[in-house]
Amino acid sequence: MEGKMEDFQTWFLRHGGFFGEHVELAYRPLRGLHLRVSPESNLKPTFCIVSCPHALSLSSLDARADPDPFTNQFGHDAAGDPSPLSSLNLLRYFLVEQYQLGPGSFWWPYIHTLPHPSADYPFDTPMYYDDHDRKWLQGTSLARSTTLIDRTWRDEHAQGLRRLRHGNYDRYPWEIYKWAATVIASRSFPASALMSSHRCNRTSEQDGSPVLLPGLDLLNHSPAAKVTWQWTAEACNILSDHQLSPGTEVFNNYAPKSNEELIMGYGFSLFRNSSDHCNLALGAMAMARIKDVPASPPTQHAPQGAEPSTAKADQVISSPCSITGVGWVRLIHNGTDQQENKAGYLFSPGFLGQASIAFSNAREHGRGFSSTDTTLFAGSATRNRLHTACAIAMMLQKHYVDLTASNVHLPRWPHNQRQFHAARYRRGQLHILRAVTGSIVASLRCLAGLDPSWPRDKRLLRLEHILKAGPKEFLVDFRAVLHIGFGTRNAEKIRQRMLLDSAFTLWLCGLCFWTSSGSLSERAALPKRTSDWITSVQRNYGDESEIGQRWASIPASEEGRLLAESCCYIIKAAVAKNPQSIYSDPKADFGRLLWCLRVIREETFMCPDLEGRAGDETDEIMLFLD
Repeated sequence: MEGKMEDFQTWFLRHGGFFGEHVELAYRPLRGLHLRVSPESNLKPTFCIVSCPHALSLSSLDARADPDPFTNQFGHDAAGDPSPLSSLNLLRYFLVEQYQLGPGSFWWPYIHTLPHPSADYPFDTPMYYDDHDRKWLQGTSLARSTTLIDRTWRDEHAQGLRRLRHGNYDRYPWEIYKWAATVIASRSFPASALMSSHRCNRTSEQDGSPVLLPGLDLLNHSPAAKVTWQWTAEACNILSDHQLSPGTEVFNNYAPKSNEELIMGYGFSLFRNSSDHCNLALGAMAMARIKDVPASPPTQHAPQGAEPSTAKADQVISSPCSITGVGWVRLIHNGTDQQENKAGYLFSPGFLGQASIAFSNAREHGRGFSSTDTTLFAGSATRNRLHTACAIAMMLQKHYVDLTASNVHLPRWPHNQRQFHAARYRRGQLHILRAVTGSIVASLRCLAGLDPSWPRDKRLLRLEHILKAGPKEFLVDFRAVLHIGFGTRNAEKIRQRMLLDSAFTLWLCGLCFWTSSGSLSERAALPKRTSDWITSVQRNYGDESEIGQRWASIPASEEGRLLAESCCYIIKAAVAKNPQSIYSDPKADFGRLLWCLRVIREETFMCPDLEGRAGDETDEIMLFLD
């Protein structure tokens, strides 16, 4: 490596590159080629660390440069694909070409210092993991991202091969193309790095194609590093914003990144990474409901003490906030296991707003989260907000269970550096999932009255609540119907038998009869919030006098019709036993029960278990009276 370092330094300085007076090249196997302060000196603030002239930069502009542009090697797609070769793909092929030229390439002294593509593991990114390494990614979003990127890169490689004019396919094999794509993903900077240069190309800037800046990419990442960038017409410069001790490594700050982004892009992770997060994606049905809603633009988070443009270009992972139904959640602080139920957390901007659209019902509009909301329980409670919170909690629970289940296939300890970082990332994901889920469930427990230190929100109803709240005469008839239909009035047994939909449907049916057929004093006996909710339901879901006939004629799912029919049979059996029951109303027909079922399924929502029980059968439905 010493010979390569000398060749690079000579080439770099000869063509106008600059290292600070007390900055020197250094190499360590685990850190690679990097920059450090010389052992005899300090590095003072505002000191220029390194400067790369634009003439040494490597971008798609070089592939288009006269007199013999590299782009001449590409023509029309042999498969008839009319889309042009992207600037990013062109740069990858151009880098492969420069590698194949060897010492004949102007950039060879720089390329020669990069990891060799024929090495066993030229990079520690997941694209170079073997089967043993990939075990540590099982069940994670990083595993899915790696599969997607592999497929995307292979497709883009094939697209370029189909456009080669002279069919020189052997010159651009997949392994070297993958190497070039990884180099660009891990070492490149945004096209804005050339903004002030005479080489600036507005088209290149706008399509976001990256640029390689020899010398500047020698700085590894530290979230504590404070640096300033200077873009001039001649060069790109990095200045240190704080004093550095003799012999210490000089770092850049790539901006806040999660361990998933760091591993995917650069092959390492950070201990106690305050920017670590867990990626989230709504299910296919939820995403279908929001596919036509414009996504909020991603929010850029600049590192503290650095300019917004200091981050390296990340061509591997885009901001999940810009994709419909995709986002992330991160902890605000690293709590211990004992504190996880009180852990603070934030969601990516836009995610909660999209999720609330996905989980809205037929009457809701503008009552959920906005595109700027990042917390679940900061505002006033609504049905939509609670539905969204419950759906996210259950999604996180499932992710945690799946990830934990795949742990049984893992070795006891990591066996190499790649596995070490993958294991750290995996532990971080489990910690975030456990802490955020625990905190959401704890908040739901408070609202449901299961935390003795917190008053229950009486608008939120579980099965236990509807079995106890209301006029005594109504509750007698309602419990009798449940006992005849289910053989029990016990909430836990009804929940275990998965009869919650039927129980709430029978409850709503009885309430409608109670409020419409009784005297004013009987109507007043209902809690006001329940009475108001019944009125709202009847206003939003149909005219009372036409409900039965109209809903009996509307097509419903086979499962829904069977459930409504079973409720009809239950009511008939209860009325036969007690003709004075509130359910003896002649309107208690199939159409009425189908309407009640529809309302319950629109207004209730699934909730994770709030009492520490295990298994999917312990999940329940809840109703919020708003």
